[in-house]
Amino acid sequence: MKVSVEEKFEMWNYKEKGLNEDVMNTRYVQYSEVAWEEGNQSSWGEFILLGVSDRPQLELLLFVLILISYVMTLLGNIIIIVVSRLDPRLHTPMYFFLSNLSFLDLCYTTSLGPQMLVNFRSARKSIPWAGCVAQLYISLSLGSTECLLLAIMAYDRYAAVCQPLRYMAIMSPRLCLQMAVTAWLSGSSNALVKTLLTLRLPRCGRNQIDHFFCEVPALLKLACADTSANMAELLASSVLLLLLPLGLILVSYGYIGAAVLRMRSAEGRRKAFDTCTSHLAVLSLFYGTAIYMYLLPPSQDRGKLVSLFYTMVTPMLNPLIYTLRNKEVHWALRRVLGRNPTEERGNGSSQWEFILLGVSDQPRLEMLLFMVFLVLYVMNLVGNLTIIVVLWLDPSLHTPMYFFLSNLSFLDLCYTTSTVPQMLVNFRSTHKSISWAGCVAQLYVFLSLGCTECLLLVVMAYDRYVAICQPLRYTIIMNRRLCLQMAATVWLSGFGNSMLQTILTVQLPRCGRNRVNHFFCEVPAMMKLACVDTSANEAEAFAVSVIFLLVPLGFILVSYSYIVTAVLRIRSAQGRLKAFNTCASHLAVVSLFYGTAIFMYLQPPSSYSQERGKMVSLFYGIVAPMLNSLIYTMRNKDVHRALRRVLGRLFGSKRT
Repeated sequence: MKVSVEEKFEMWNYKEKGLNEDVMNTRYVQYSEVAWEEGNQSSWGEFILLGVSDRPQLELLLFVLILISYVMTLLGNIIIIVVSRLDPRLHTPMYFFLSNLSFLDLCYTTSLGPQMLVNFRSARKSIPWAGCVAQLYISLSLGSTECLLLAIMAYDRYAAVCQPLRYMAIMSPRLCLQMAVTAWLSGSSNALVKTLLTLRLPRCGRNQIDHFFCEVPALLKLACADTSANMAELLASSVLLLLLPLGLILVSYGYIGAAVLRMRSAEGRRKAFDTCTSHLAVLSLFYGTAIYMYLLPPSQDRGKLVSLFYTMVTPMLNPLIYTLRNKEVHWALRRVLGRNPTEERGNGSSQWEFILLGVSDQPRLEMLLFMVFLVLYVMNLVGNLTIIVVLWLDPSLHTPMYFFLSNLSFLDLCYTTSTVPQMLVNFRSTHKSISWAGCVAQLYVFLSLGCTECLLLVVMAYDRYVAICQPLRYTIIMNRRLCLQMAATVWLSGFGNSMLQTILTVQLPRCGRNRVNHFFCEVPAMMKLACVDTSANEAEAFAVSVIFLLVPLGFILVSYSYIVTAVLRIRSAQGRLKAFNTCASHLAVVSLFYGTAIFMYLQPPSSYSQERGKMVSLFYGIVAPMLNSLIYTMRNKDVHRALRRVLGRLFGSKRT
C-alpha cells in the first residue's frame, strides 16, 4: 500500500516522536529526497517525449540534420544581429525588423533544439514538468510573435516599394518600436492563455507525449477529459495568428507585385520578383506547415515531423533568404570586419544612433575593463549554462530550490548578454555607437531583467525560509503549481514595469543630444539627455525603485532573520557554522546587488554623479550575475554530484 505525503508528515512528526533538532533535520532531508523522487517518477513530475524512439536509424539521421540546422541558425542569425547593430547604414526600419526576426529565431530554436538533440542520444527521453511548461510557453510565444512580425515586415516592404517618397515618414522610429512591441506582447499574451488552458486539463497519469517537444496538439492528446473547448479556442486563435497575418502578407505582396510590374527596367523587375519569390517561399513553408499542424480538423492526425519545418528549418532559412543573400549585408559585414577605424561613420542624425562614451577618455582603463569584463562574461556564460543544463538533465535536482536557481541562471545569462557584448565591442572601437532601436531594446531588456531579479531573490529567500523554518510542510507549501505561479508573476511584473519606464524615458525630447555618458543605455543616464523638466520621470523612477528595491530587500532581511533564529536553535556547532556560511554567502550577493542598485536609483538627482554611477552599475550589471553562479550553486555539492552524473551519462561512463 502506497503511503501518501500527508501520512508521511504524520509518521515523521518530530514533536510526537520527541526527536531533537538535529535528528529532525536529518529526517527532513530524507523525506525531501523521497518525496521529490516520487514526484519525479509520477506523471506530474516529468514527461516522456517519444519522438521517433521506435526508429533508431531515423533518430540518428534527425540528430545530425537538426544539429547542422541549429548551428547554421545560430551562426546566421548572430551574424545578422551583430552586423545590423554595428553598421550605421543598416540602422533602418527594414533591418530593425530583421534583427528582431533573427533574435526571435535564435530564441525559438534554442527553446527546442538542445532538448531534442539530448533526447535523440539518450535512452530516457524525459523532460521535467516545469521544463515542459517553459518550453510550451516560450515556443508558443515566439511562434505567435513570428506570425505577426512577418506581417509587419511585409507591410514595411509595401511602404518601401509602393510609397518610397513617404517611407521614412511612415516608418518612423516610434511606429517601428510600437509595432515590434505590439507583436512581442501579443505573442506572449496568446501563449500565456494557451499554456494555462492546456495545463489545467487532467491527464489521469498519462505522461508520454508522442512528439519531439511539448506542443499544444500533442499535450491535448494526453487529456482524459473533453477537449472540445480547447480545440475551439485553439482554432480561433490560430485563425487570428495564422490566416489573418497570411492574408495581410499576400495583400501586401499583391500591391508590391503590381508596383514591380510598372517598373520599366526588365532587370529591376527580375531582381524584385526574385526577392519576392524567395520571401514567399519561406512564408509558405512557415505558414503552410503551421496551418497543417493547428488548423486541421481534430480527428486528423498531426504530423510531428511536419512541426520540424516551422521550428527548425524556417529559422535556418530566414537569415539565408532575408539578409545573407542581400548585398547590403555583405558590404556591411566587410565593413565591420575590415573597416578603417578612423572612417567617418554615422548617418548624420542623432535620431537613429547614440554614442556611448564609457571611459573613452581613458584608453588604458578601457583596455583593462575590456580584459576584465571579457573574462567575467565568459565565466558567467560557462557557469550559468552549466547550471541550467545540469538542473535540466538531472532528476534529483528537480526541486523548488533548483527550479528558482535555474530561473536565476537563465536571467543572469540574458542580463549580462543584453549589455556586455555591446560594451566589449565599444571598448575596442573608436566610434562607440548603438542604434536607436538597439538602445531602446537594451534599456527595456536590462530594466526588465533587473526588476525580475529583485523579485526573484525575494522568492528564493522565501523558499529557504520555508525549507529551514517549516521543513515538514516544505513540499506541500512549495508545490510545483505555486512555484510556477511565483516564477510567472516575477517575470511578468519585471517586464510590465520595464515597459512603463522605457516608454516614459524614450518619449522625452532630447533636442539632438545623443551622447550617453555611460557604458550602456540606462534610465538615469538617458534622463540626462532630456532638454525638458524630468522631475515627473524622476519621481516615478524613485517610486518604482522603492517598490522593486527597498520592499524586496526588506522581505529578504526578514526571511533571513527567521532563518538565523532557526539556525541558532540547532545544537550541532558544525551544523550552525555550515548554515551561517551559506547564509553569509547569499547575503553577500544580495547586498552587492541591492546596495549598488539602490545607490544608482535611490539617491537624490542633485547628488547623482554620472562618473560614479556608470562604474557602480557594473557591479549589479556584471559582477553580481557572475558571483551568483559561483555562490548559489557551483559551491553546492549536489550540483557537483549531478554534474558528474550528467557527464557520465553523456560520455557513456558508469560513474555516478
